[in-house]
Amino acid sequence: MREKLVWKQDYSVHVPALDAQHKTLMMINKLSEEECDHALVSWAFEELAVYVKEHFSEEEKRLEKAGYADLAAHKKEHRAFEQWLSAVRQTYAIGVTTPVLLSESVHAFLRDWLVNHILGSDMRYRDLLAEDV
Repeated sequence: MREKLVWKQDYSVHVPALDAQHKTLMMINKLSEEECDHALVSWAFEELAVYVKEHFSEEEKRLEKAGYADLAAHKKEHRAFEQWLSAVRQTYAIGVTTPVLLSESVHAFLRDWLVNHILGSDMRYRDLLAEDV
């Protein structure tokens, strides 16, 4: 059984609205091997689609308003996430993978996203946007 993703204060960008959106990624823990089925996978895809639409839009607007110098690169990472989500949804829809294998792939991607994007890219704007320091 894989290790659960757990929100840590180290992931905070000190913008409560953005932190709350980041925390939704912990939903992947519901896709455990024991309970993973097609309904749960569909739910996870919908949650991730909402995350992509709402979070990326809000974060990009805040960064643009603040004059964030690396906005273009940041947007590029967001577009890569959107492309990954679209591809994994299409792959699943045509029956190439099972719910359990898909959940393992999604879990690995989101773990990597937490480490490389949130702890990397997002931390570079934290001081610029911080609201609760």
